[in-house]
Amino acid sequence: MTTDYSESFKKFHLGCGIIFLKNYLNIGFWTNLEQDKLYENPNGVQDTVLLNFDLTHGIPASDNSLDVVYHSHMLEHLTNTEGIQFLKECNRVLKPGATMRLLVPDLGTFSKKYMEEDDFFFDAYRKEALSDDRLLYPTRGTVFMGMLHNHGHKMGYDYETVNHILNQTGFTNVRKTMFQESALSDIQEIEPYAPLRAAESLCVECIKSAQ
Repeated sequence: MTTDYSESFKKFHLGCGIIFLKNYLNIGFWTNLEQDKLYENPNGVQDTVLLNFDLTHGIPASDNSLDVVYHSHMLEHLTNTEGIQFLKECNRVLKPGATMRLLVPDLGTFSKKYMEEDDFFFDAYRKEALSDDRLLYPTRGTVFMGMLHNHGHKMGYDYETVNHILNQTGFTNVRKTMFQESALSDIQEIEPYAPLRAAESLCVECIKSAQ
């Protein structure tokens, strides 16, 4: 039986990778770590907690229990159907009126930059995200496809798609924001500025419907 962590934590950071936020339960999954185990101060980051947990099994929290759900560049690692189920789970665990914020690579931005022949954007992405491999990714098209298909990505999102799915999964007040623009008071801490991440990201905030 999965442990319910919502009594100890009211803010969850899902698909955290190696980014550990204070005052959040950071949830990621590594096969070399013990399943469903808490690790304090992972990687020496003080006052943080990591839960090693496979989120394809659901979110380890009770219904209507969380104040905030945050996930950044996690949703695209799920298939379309897995992503819809995951967002339904996010809705389930949030309190009515509570906030979810998500970031994904912005398919709209990549498409726009591709049509504009923006070499600066694609060169920056190649350098930061594709090991600056100019033999394998020599063109804007190969870099674009590298974003879509590398890093375990299984789905691409633009705002129209995200807005539709969020409305279908019980969220309201869906809005596109800038990087670090949020109703969350701790946004500067949870989303430290990184130029490429800011340029490539679709940032969306929404609340769980009170109905």
